[in-house]
Amino acid sequence: MEQIIEYFSANPVHLAAALVLAFIILFSFVKKLLKLGLVIIAVFIVYIAFLVYTGREFDPDQISAAGQKAAEIINEGKESLEETIEKKKNQAVDNLFKEP
Repeated sequence: MEQIIEYFSANPVHLAAALVLAFIILFSFVKKLLKLGLVIIAVFIVYIAFLVYTGREFDPDQISAAGQKAAEIINEGKESLEETIEKKKNQAVDNLFKEP
């Protein structure tokens, strides 16, 4: 970790490029999360419209069960994403400081 800090301290242009790249990645990730949230809201609205159209009762227990399942899936995805980021970070550091 110290080597990375020293490298970016010695090369401010590379630091700026790394920060821009990190910002772009973060921005695209947030943008995808917002799209996912809008899709989930749209599906929920269609589900409510379907229930009203068919005359069925709205069951909050079904929604809470689906919410719990969604939370589990999101947590699994988050853990997988963190593992992938850690692997890619380690690979990038190894490649950066690999002796030719």
